[in-house]
Amino acid sequence: MHYSIRWFLPLISALMFWSAANAQPASAAPRAKPAFPTVTLPEARSQGQRAIDLLGSRLHEVAAWYGKSPDEFRALMLNDRTLKLDRRARVFVEDEIRTPLPALQPQQSTSTALDGTLAPLDQTFLLHSRPGAKRTIYLNFRGATLSNTAWSTTTLTALPFDTDGFPNTFSTAELQRIQYIWQRVVEDYAPFDVDVTTEQPPGDRLTRAGSTDDIYGTTVVITSRSGVYNCSCGGVAYLGVFDDTSDFYKPALVFWDALGASEKNVAEAISHEAGHNMGLGHDGTASTGYYTGHGSGATGWAPIMGVGYYQALVQWSRGQYSGANNVQDDYTVMQGNGLPLRPDDHGGSVSTASTMSRSDVNGVSTFDAEGVIERPGDVDAFAFYAAAGTATVTLSPAARSANLDAVVELRNAAGQVLTSANPLEAVNASLSFVLPASGNYYVTVKGSGKGDALLTGYSDYGSLGQYALAVTATSGVGQPPTAALAANPTSGTVPLTVTFSAAGSSDPEGGNLTYAWTFGDGSSANGASISHVYNTAGSYTAELRVTDSSGLTSLRSVNIDVRAPVVLQSLAVSDIAMSLSVQRNGLGRAKAVVKVLDTSGNPVPGATVNGRWSGLVSGTVGAITGNAGSATFSSPQTRSRGTFTFTVTGVTLAGYSYEAGRNTETTDSITR
Repeated sequence: MHYSIRWFLPLISALMFWSAANAQPASAAPRAKPAFPTVTLPEARSQGQRAIDLLGSRLHEVAAWYGKSPDEFRALMLNDRTLKLDRRARVFVEDEIRTPLPALQPQQSTSTALDGTLAPLDQTFLLHSRPGAKRTIYLNFRGATLSNTAWSTTTLTALPFDTDGFPNTFSTAELQRIQYIWQRVVEDYAPFDVDVTTEQPPGDRLTRAGSTDDIYGTTVVITSRSGVYNCSCGGVAYLGVFDDTSDFYKPALVFWDALGASEKNVAEAISHEAGHNMGLGHDGTASTGYYTGHGSGATGWAPIMGVGYYQALVQWSRGQYSGANNVQDDYTVMQGNGLPLRPDDHGGSVSTASTMSRSDVNGVSTFDAEGVIERPGDVDAFAFYAAAGTATVTLSPAARSANLDAVVELRNAAGQVLTSANPLEAVNASLSFVLPASGNYYVTVKGSGKGDALLTGYSDYGSLGQYALAVTATSGVGQPPTAALAANPTSGTVPLTVTFSAAGSSDPEGGNLTYAWTFGDGSSANGASISHVYNTAGSYTAELRVTDSSGLTSLRSVNIDVRAPVVLQSLAVSDIAMSLSVQRNGLGRAKAVVKVLDTSGNPVPGATVNGRWSGLVSGTVGAITGNAGSATFSSPQTRSRGTFTFTVTGVTLAGYSYEAGRNTETTDSITR
């Protein structure tokens, strides 16, 4: 599909159909994706009524794959002239522009904080945001030969990223711009467990071998339109193909020559086109195919799947702005297409807080930490120990194109907020506060919105991303211990015995430690290693308090999930009814109807009954009970005379136990 740059054809609501199909809560299971139907159309870019006519009787299958009814899909193809079908009936969008965007100089960072500096230039094509992740987004700036792809039946040569007219070499300026572009895309995909890399991965890191292969990815080739694609567009990508078991609809293409080779424009287009691969449609309104955003300055906002060129704060969206025509939950949709969120990196309370690194110079302690807000509602907590006096907390989001607008809070040992900071017109935050006494203090970080999202603000939904945290305070006498907690198991059924260990806890001064445990059920104990039995179902928070010889403490906690024991109902055979039928040609067969009841005497549907025939005939058979709890078996036919015997050998059903000793009847016979 095509990603428009600035001036569109008639402004219409592109991809509105994705909103209804994908508007799921974040906790909802993703819609199962069936195999795409095998369809061959005679045209490569059909649209409107022509596309409907070409689909004919296959329309309902294609519509179902895109999560629509036939009528909904038909209406969308008729009403939105930007929607087209390729020869395989895959939907793409084609939006033309009239002139390329002007070239812009790369934005210079004034910060050396997170992602604000460059790697050595000889490592430009070795950059990884999350090495080892099972998912990959490969940013290919070096050119590619494209064959056997949806973009052309012939082999295409995609030229390298080139701003100086020498396509086979990379100047210092080009290498710097590539690194800055990579930093911006990394920030957009920071909430996800994906490696954004400029190093060409091995094929098996990108190509999905089958539905059970969980290591795969996509490629975005940053190239020029010359010899690759004839359009006035800034990028093309198929939708919902990230987890395909074929690379035919990959890579996505971004055309730097239409984007003025601008660092920001190219980065925005890369994230946008990769978003299409993850199943995202465009964020627009009833009158514009792509929403350009609102507000101004550092908090001027736009959606990534709209147009992000003109605003500083560009985030993932769920259509919370005024007039939005697409309310899909971007995170849920991308997860449903194979892009998982990354695990939480820091606990969110004083008892699960991460300890900040510390250095002391002339009575002043400096504490540092880094983190990622990975999902809406995520809170990261950090602990530090300081003496009475002024403490300063500074939070810096990603230096280039931050997605995170953060709230930073200073808390006391009880978790109470002492002060907080969230500047209205900035995405960074800082605060100062006079600590009343020596002790443990905590800093919490979370995403924030601004004002009314339906006017010129935005919600906290898209405020996810990287940050660096720094605290300066008066050095306290001594340092608190570090608590480490392990529990095994952390879930199970009543009675649940859990072994708790404080192994790994330490004191920087090398002193002795004491260990106090509370288990969340009213019980407590002391010691470095403790076993505790939970006798009542419920969710419990077990907490460890480690205290050093100076009285300084550190907390750590873990959740224990205790479930009620599973009580299996039992089932048994209550009756085997035998009957006999003989045809005029002398062939006869027996029928056995097996009745299965539960302990209350109720019929049990859905149970698998296994049995065997003996006597006149032989063989093992199986059948499933119907609503009346009966399973019917018919024997092989025979002209011989004698006895048909049927024996039940087992009955199975999830959630039930088979008690053969309660069978009223296990074997029955009938004689011909």
